[in-house]
Amino acid sequence: MAWPDFSEGLSIVIPTYNERDNIEQLLAEIASVAPQLKRPSEVVLVDDRSPDGTAELASQLGRDKGLDVRVVTPNGPRSMGGAIARGLDVCRWDLVCVMDADLSHPPSLIPCLIASLDGGDGVVASRYVPGADIESWPARRHLISLGATLIARIGLRVRCRDPLSGFFVFRRSFLQSVRIRGDGNKPLLEILVQARPVVSEVPYLFRNRQNGESKLNVRSIGEFLGLVVRLWPSSRNAMIRQETSGLSGLDPPQPSPNPIERTSLLRDDGPLEFQVGRNRVEHAAGHRFRLHR
Repeated sequence: MAWPDFSEGLSIVIPTYNERDNIEQLLAEIASVAPQLKRPSEVVLVDDRSPDGTAELASQLGRDKGLDVRVVTPNGPRSMGGAIARGLDVCRWDLVCVMDADLSHPPSLIPCLIASLDGGDGVVASRYVPGADIESWPARRHLISLGATLIARIGLRVRCRDPLSGFFVFRRSFLQSVRIRGDGNKPLLEILVQARPVVSEVPYLFRNRQNGESKLNVRSIGEFLGLVVRLWPSSRNAMIRQETSGLSGLDPPQPSPNPIERTSLLRDDGPLEFQVGRNRVEHAAGHRFRLHR
């Protein structure tokens, strides 16, 4: 896969539910970065029937800011993962970027993500590669995230360092072989396990949401664990195919001096280790997180 041609457009898929307090700033930041994309673009805002008027406000803001904003209302039970799957189905362009609406994902990173599609299958905005950071998370939230990441990487043999990221770029044509069901609200994990892509990871500053309520709760944790159980047979079958084709014995890649880290899911980049201390959670590669109590 080559770098996207500038004549190729971009679809930005954003799932929303009660994000009225964030949507104006988000669309303003997307509008400010649009000239840097140097390509036609659209915003596919998939709203799960927000009672706070998120969809109506987004449509009005799109007209005011000259953005191509399409509001899509999915059918069925409310689900962020399901909303993303629906958004991917209706995109006009092959090149797609998925991101959250809570301002934790900076639109200013989108040009870098697209530029990083250099021969790979996709690009992941990562919280867990050197150069990344997480702002304003309490220690409990760090530990939950790191625990879930370890479960995904070890249990499902996923080598991407942030397989639970909600900020990533792929081509819809590549995802045709992937059935994204949206359960567990981690569509990237479904892609990584089913398609086994070669991805690059780009570090960024993840900011905790400023407005609205977090979607993390006991139910979401249970749904994630259910997703891991569902994906385990697919992961096991993929590993068997790798072993029979002789790909399991490849040497692990060396750390890249480039801030953009390339990760092949067919190669073992080593164990993910964390040290938990009083004031920080430290990645084995030297990445540090500031903990807020």
